Amino acid sequence: MNRVQNHAILTAYDTSASPIRIIVVKDIVMKNGWLELFSPPIFSKSGSQMVLILSQEQGNGDSYRHVVLLQLEENAKDDPVTKGLFVVSELLAWNHEDNLIYYLANTDNDSSVQHLYSISPVKRKPHCITCSLKSKHHADVPCAYNRADFSKDASHYVMTCAGPDVPQVSIYNKNEKLKIHWTDNQELVDYLDKTDAVRIRKMTFDVAGGFKANVMLRLPPNLDESGSTKYPMVVNVYGGPDTFQVVDRFVLDWGSYLASNKSIIYATIDGRGSGLKGDKMLFSGYRKLGTVEIEDQINVTRLIQNTLSYVDSSRTAIWGWSYGGYAAGMALATDSQKVFKCGISVAPVTDWALYDSIYTERFMGLPTLEDNLKGYEAAQLLKKYEGLRDKEYYLIHGTYDDNVHYQQSMMWSKVLEVNDILFRQQSYPDEDHSLGLVRPHLYHSLENFLDECFIEKM
Repeated sequence: MNRVQNHAILTAYDTSASPIRIIVVKDIVMKNGWLELFSPPIFSKSGSQMVLILSQEQGNGDSYRHVVLLQLEENAKDDPVTKGLFVVSELLAWNHEDNLIYYLANTDNDSSVQHLYSISPVKRKPHCITCSLKSKHHADVPCAYNRADFSKDASHYVMTCAGPDVPQVSIYNKNEKLKIHWTDNQELVDYLDKTDAVRIRKMTFDVAGGFKANVMLRLPPNLDESGSTKYPMVVNVYGGPDTFQVVDRFVLDWGSYLASNKSIIYATIDGRGSGLKGDKMLFSGYRKLGTVEIEDQINVTRLIQNTLSYVDSSRTAIWGWSYGGYAAGMALATDSQKVFKCGISVAPVTDWALYDSIYTERFMGLPTLEDNLKGYEAAQLLKKYEGLRDKEYYLIHGTYDDNVHYQQSMMWSKVLEVNDILFRQQSYPDEDHSLGLVRPHLYHSLENFLDECFIEKM
């Protein structure tokens, strides 16, 4: 693969020949995006074929990641095993005895689910193993988001029903016969059944380019939907390329706490650049980080405020960590509509030229005059300082961060200070990117900041 990761050559080696023969199986070029080999290839029993995940154009003119069969020969042609307007997320196993390939994918109609499928490379008729599976805890709740791990010979698999109900892990044989419920987290289920559960609402909104953004809201248990009571809202953003948050996984985190204990609506938005919906939406932010994904966070939040009468548009915050910290800062700084009252950046990237090259160059190309220097400069949070004037902003970073280096926040705070822009800052000595040893202090500090942001000033 080349440095900017849009060109790869797949080769095989015939070790029976003397000298060893090199076979160029496939030369792959992505013209309008980057290239990732998402799962390691799996080989046929004879070793003459392999399957892997590659983007394949579908009837609607968009491309989606699918299981593709390749012969181990010169310039092999793609032979798609799966097809449709869905994304294959992981290739799991090839049962050679039954000639079945197993994989995880969402569906044509719902990108928030993930099901386990099997398919014969001969008959090409996919069989969904988990589509009719129900939660062990509540018979009316489907296993909508699943993971699986197979034995070496693919005769058994460990299946995790990861949501939306409390996760449960079971072991099945290849005939889909349950062998054992390994763990069901019943103690957690019993506890949650005695509490007022956070309500989940999913929505979609149109965004530029003809795409749709998925939204998930975690709502207070006793939400008054009449509009007579206004609830503050926190938007949790990540926004990095090929990531997603709006899926049917079970989650119990700070957002659950805010919704259940503080009566705060907690929102996540998958806009342009997110995964699971095809290459056109995925690559819409290619070589221009800090643009379309930020626009969608702002505009979709405004649409939520205008659509739901119980959302308090004067008390809406945005926060994120890592890429999400960058996105939160960019959204607050470029928000000319006053959608957000305040924002929080935890461990943000502020200059992409100083971040991990293998990550950044995949999405941005090279920071050179000949390539995409202007794109790097436009993506700098460092240059958006004026947009934070007279806004409430909280910057947090660990000094021992080995992922997004502390330098990023120091440069950012210097720019803000030199330009007399007031903000709140917290540095955690000797803490890495996870801030693992100071989580109580971190979340109490975040809560304190939100309390101050949401207080209704006279």
